[in-house]
Amino acid sequence: MSSIIILVVLLAGFGALIQGNRLIEVSRDETRVSQVLQSEIEELRSYDWATLIALNAESTYAPSSSFTDAYSARFTIKRKISTRSSLQKRVTMQVSWTDNRGTSHMREYITLISKDGLYDFYYRTI
Repeated sequence: MSSIIILVVLLAGFGALIQGNRLIEVSRDETRVSQVLQSEIEELRSYDWATLIALNAESTYAPSSSFTDAYSARFTIKRKISTRSSLQKRVTMQVSWTDNRGTSHMREYITLISKDGLYDFYYRTI
């Protein structure tokens, strides 16, 4: 009887360990994807208005930043730029990936970029 209890406790412990490792993997991927999305959006915000409107309305590509080089084959970025007004663009960045268990995931950021917005910098001499 005591060996059955020990076996049940060990199996429950291993099950908890496996589930914990899965949660850690998902958490790492979510963090990495958030970093990729933020990096891509900040890069778009640094473009001037002419460069932004010259981009394709929709494109799919692999991330190219230095912190994702080892993982870029797993992630696919889809960028969609639509016109909200003559002075604003709506940018949707979507990252999709498949984890080690074969489960597909997708995360999306949406932002507005305005003409004469964050990419314009004003300098003064001191």
